[in-house]
Amino acid sequence: MIDVESKLPLYFQLKESIKKMIVMGELKEGDLVPSERELSTQYNLSSTTVRRALNDLVYENLLDRKPGKGSFVRMRRVKRDLRKVLSFTKNMEEMGLVPSAVVLGKKMVPAKTFVQESLGITKGEPVLRLDRLRLANNIPMMLETRYIRVDLCPGIIDRDLATSLWKLFEDAYNQKPYRHSQTLRILNISGRFARLLGVENNFPVYFIKGITYLQNGLAIECDESLYRGDKYEITFEARVE
Repeated sequence: MIDVESKLPLYFQLKESIKKMIVMGELKEGDLVPSERELSTQYNLSSTTVRRALNDLVYENLLDRKPGKGSFVRMRRVKRDLRKVLSFTKNMEEMGLVPSAVVLGKKMVPAKTFVQESLGITKGEPVLRLDRLRLANNIPMMLETRYIRVDLCPGIIDRDLATSLWKLFEDAYNQKPYRHSQTLRILNISGRFARLLGVENNFPVYFIKGITYLQNGLAIECDESLYRGDKYEITFEARVE
């Protein structure tokens, strides 16, 4: 409620009211906040007052403003610790988010150079290429292309591949991921990649290449993934030599 008799500025009261709805879970991460016009009508406030309240919430990193679409409750950045062998599913669950995946494509392909060298297989050997969009609370977070050894996972192309692959490796094939090596660089994406991740053209992402190993030293899969730069905080620890 807005108290016009209060000594507190009207914009501040509105800001705190919206903030309370976010904290109490009435407005969840990714939710669209009512428009300036709707808030002006609901609280009988000027558009200038409403705009200042929303601008303050953007400044405080509680809202994201998307031109032509409105203001959305901001999702806190996901911490991705490069020291941990942690699946996307586990990573999201640790953050209190609901993970999901959309399979964009799956097919058998001959191993290209990156895949051949990463997996230690012969040139042209068939592998499963799996393209997926990964989401948290239904918000696009990353795009991945994974190449899986089918000699270690026979028939995997016919499995449900919208779930955790590492769990599938362990449960269906008794192949438990043990170690994961990664390299990282920054890219700007446009076109189809940007559309799938719900971002603008020339948007910065983390481009991470990885190889997943079993305890016996065999590589079971490798991947090339694009992580949204605005949704992830990449962490690691280095030792002083």
